[in-house]
Amino acid sequence: MTHFWTVNSIAQQPDTNVQDNNKPLQWYLNEQKTRWIGFHTYAQFWARANDNNPGSIVSEKAQQTTTDLSIRRFRIGIKSQVSEKLFIYTQFGTNNLNYLTNRKTSIKLLDAYVEYSFSEKFNIGAGKSIWNGLSRFSSPSTSKLMIIDVPFLALPTLNTTDDLLRNLGVFVKGKLHKIDYRFIMSKPFPIQSEIDPGEGIAEFANTHTDMQYAGYIKYEFLQPENNKYATHSGTYVGEKNILSIGTGFKYQSDALCSLDQGIEKFHDLSLFAADAFLDVPINKNKGTALSAYLGFFEYDFGPNYIRSIGANNPTDGLDPVSASFNGKGNSYPVIGTGTSILYQIGYLFPKMGKNLNTGQLQPYLRMQYSDFERLENPLTAFDLGINWFLKGHSSKISFNAQNRPIYFDRGKRPKTEDRKWMFILQYQFKLK
Repeated sequence: MTHFWTVNSIAQQPDTNVQDNNKPLQWYLNEQKTRWIGFHTYAQFWARANDNNPGSIVSEKAQQTTTDLSIRRFRIGIKSQVSEKLFIYTQFGTNNLNYLTNRKTSIKLLDAYVEYSFSEKFNIGAGKSIWNGLSRFSSPSTSKLMIIDVPFLALPTLNTTDDLLRNLGVFVKGKLHKIDYRFIMSKPFPIQSEIDPGEGIAEFANTHTDMQYAGYIKYEFLQPENNKYATHSGTYVGEKNILSIGTGFKYQSDALCSLDQGIEKFHDLSLFAADAFLDVPINKNKGTALSAYLGFFEYDFGPNYIRSIGANNPTDGLDPVSASFNGKGNSYPVIGTGTSILYQIGYLFPKMGKNLNTGQLQPYLRMQYSDFERLENPLTAFDLGINWFLKGHSSKISFNAQNRPIYFDRGKRPKTEDRKWMFILQYQFKLK
């Protein structure tokens, strides 16, 4: 059999009309080019300065600020259209390789699933995958983000009932005219760091292991987005004309537990979201574009549930005497029972350089406003930064400044008493 292949060459001349112009690392397996096998890889490198939360400890010593270098993400994957109907996808990788990481840490299997296509309207798949419901960025494309990192608000069960957003389960997806849908049934992973429930405070429990259900439906007003893969892009860098609105849910019965006068009381995980996404060219000749997202999240984990997250945390301990409610390092309350709004916007400036394309700049802003049941006052956190697209998402430099609230639990409910910053310089490369 004659095999056909195409591989992007490093020496390929840049196409100034296309931002992310890497051709796939893909080999065709038949003359009709309906069967193929492909590879991809990407990595994100961080240089960071963090204003640590009160009480943060590094190597048994108090540390107010931390500077470090790390690998935020590394991925390598293999995918294949085995036949016109059958598709397989596998991906390996790791997150948060920093100076505190165990030296025996290695990459692990993140995704391994198979999918059968009956038609564009209906596909079914099974395995371990990042096919999620709830909202657009509950299945984020981490190599095509506009903001430097994922919006953790949209990832409510991250590493609690899932494994880096992945679940073992079955999914169905498809497109019905302008409607794009996905529904997922999965078996939650056991809670690895189970926290004892408090009086009137819910925590995840391993007592019940019912199936988890999720779904997301969006209406595409302009160009359709490709749903071959699970993830959603944060920005298309002016290449597409996208406007969509969507709604989704996630549900698991008796997933959490609290105490009511010392007696265990179980609560359903019941999450709802609605969102809108805009990504449109402003001037195609100059390459300018506008990207925006607005999401509404109504979360019910049970009474007073709240969770702090600190991505790629630069500290490894906490002094309980001087500690804040946030926890160590760069953590802050991101997820909880209550109502939240997430907003982000970015503007892509014209291509730079007259004779040689030296890329494009894209300043951006993201804000999270959350009225969590557990907290005395609403939470407001924001990221402000800029992307320098050297070659679309295939080669980009990003700078991000994050400002987070610091809560102290001195009364009935935690209250904001301070704010702190984290600054990140990132380089990303991607081969696809």
